[in-house]
Amino acid sequence: MPKDVQLQLEVHMEQLIRLTALLHRRLAEAERELSELKAIFRSAEKD
Repeated sequence: MPKDVQLQLEVHMEQLIRLTALLHRRLAEAERELSELKAIFRSAEKD
């Protein structure tokens, strides 16, 4: 594989890894927010 193509591929792979990590972090945040909302709704239903 030509050197420049290999370099481009490595850069894209790094970006992909970074974006995947970001996505996982955002997903974890969203799951936490959802749990909080569910708790709020549950306490509202009891009233």
